[in-house]
Amino acid sequence: MNATLVYKGITDIYNEANVSGNGSVMGVLNIPPSLNKAINILSVSILFIIMISLGCTMEMSKIKTHLFKPKGVSIALLAQFGIMPLTAFSLAKILQMEPIKAVTVLICGCCPGGSLSNIFSLAMKGDMNLSIVMTTCSCIAALGLMPLLLYIYCQGFDGLEDAVPYVGIISALVFTLVPCAIGIAINHYKPKYSPFIKKAGLGILTVAAVLLFGLSFFVIQDALWLALTPDVLAVAL
Repeated sequence: MNATLVYKGITDIYNEANVSGNGSVMGVLNIPPSLNKAINILSVSILFIIMISLGCTMEMSKIKTHLFKPKGVSIALLAQFGIMPLTAFSLAKILQMEPIKAVTVLICGCCPGGSLSNIFSLAMKGDMNLSIVMTTCSCIAALGLMPLLLYIYCQGFDGLEDAVPYVGIISALVFTLVPCAIGIAINHYKPKYSPFIKKAGLGILTVAAVLLFGLSFFVIQDALWLALTPDVLAVAL
């Protein structure tokens, strides 16, 4: 994810609405292009490697089972696009959040599942086949359901025309399917390499998590105050 674009998008909405915490209009956080590029390249590279290791835990027979008997997938889609958006809308109303914060919470509530859930499933030794199928289905469904849900819950709220991250959703779909397909192929044709790749993936994940957390904190430290207000913290919890 491009940290500069995320922060710029938030500040642009604030600027358009003339909202600020100290009486002045916020400026866009200046991130050194080299640092931003390094974080993006590092994130994509690590994600690709980790998703290959996830693919090495998958089996085609189990994937077909989840697709032809989609009980788990159906429950996930209902929670993803039914319960989560409604919960986000309810919390925004109950806490009487400002428009910008309410929109942010709604967007988070309407977003599809991503690679992070797959990584947690791997770390907790969950059903990787179901996890990957759920992520794939939710990303595909989000291309149509996310704009519909945002329109319904925000009732044409100004500034939401470009709120749906189509490029991000498609990118998540590609970075889920392609490396996982490579991992599945390795597990099918060269199964003796799968245990090594899975262990390597977990090792890389541990080191990368610490490194990326440190770099990301350095980049967004000046914007953390946006997320440390009581109402936002209450929604997060």
